Amino acid sequence: MTAAVTGLAAASKHPAVGGFPLAMAATGERVRIVNLGGGEALERRLAAMGLGLGSEFMLAQREGGAGAVVSLASSRLALSLGMLHRIWVVKV
Repeated sequence: MTAAVTGLAAASKHPAVGGFPLAMAATGERVRIVNLGGGEALERRLAAMGLGLGSEFMLAQREGGAGAVVSLASSRLALSLGMLHRIWVVKV
């Protein structure tokens, strides 16, 4: 396990389960959230947007290093670059 992955697992109350940061996903790729490394504040913020562990969505659009837009059901949500690095996903 790399130091970055180890650090993320240590910062999260959820166990490391593989995957990769959402920041590394390709536009148009469908993914599922498997780990959140930003603590309870990030979990609450994402939950308010309808995202959480197990949520499946598509990375719809990149915003040139400033974040991305994801499509979840009939909604489109903007996520900051910081969020993209703390949300770990797997391809579905």
